[in-house]
Amino acid sequence: MRAGLVHSAQSLYAQLRDQLKAEILQGRRAPGERLPSEAELTAHYGVSRITVRQALNDLQKEGLLVKAHGKGSFVAQPAVAQDLTRLKGLAESLGGAGRSVHGRVLGFKPVKASAEAAARLGLAKGAPVMQLQTLRYLNREALSLNHSWMPLAIGERLGRIDLANRDILSVYENELGLAVHHAELSISAALATPAQARALAVAPGSAVLQVERVVHAADGAPLHYEHTVYRSDLFSYQLTTARSAA
Repeated sequence: MRAGLVHSAQSLYAQLRDQLKAEILQGRRAPGERLPSEAELTAHYGVSRITVRQALNDLQKEGLLVKAHGKGSFVAQPAVAQDLTRLKGLAESLGGAGRSVHGRVLGFKPVKASAEAAARLGLAKGAPVMQLQTLRYLNREALSLNHSWMPLAIGERLGRIDLANRDILSVYENELGLAVHHAELSISAALATPAQARALAVAPGSAVLQVERVVHAADGAPLHYEHTVYRSDLFSYQLTTARSAA
């Protein structure tokens, strides 16, 4: 047994976990840095592969490590938070302060509205809508996978606009002249499906935030329905509330 692990009441995996955790929290391992492989850690610390795996799994659960399928374990980037007190797009909320939010369009096409999309947009099931799929990045890390639907009359006006690197709310207001008024938002915890995991470069079953949002005009008409999956190790929502007087 080597590298600072000793026989004690504390299990070997807990000692290894705490040692790696200290290296991360003290800045000796930088955000985005790749950890040695399980085999390398096994050889370096003189412990079993199971011990190493337990330690890494604990650090992943704590949000200190991110596992990329087929690539190994990396020190997690500090999570960013989006303020819920105002209706903003992702780039509006997270851009600046050394952060870059950009994206890639995965698909943009007319489809028949599913029952769920139709209900959210106030349309009949099977009505024509435009579907937009995007993958958003924070710096160079995949952050969110988004599926959006909008009435066809709105979607057809978006054809020549850069939808990869602009917030859709800004596009609606500044390019289409639509007055965005309010949105209904629901947030839930979920586990990444295999397809979501591939897009977000995480292991299948990783914890994600699942967000549904319906954006409305001032008259209440639905403009946009979206379903977004965020990496929970990189992103959170923040809300400040006040207790009113009785």
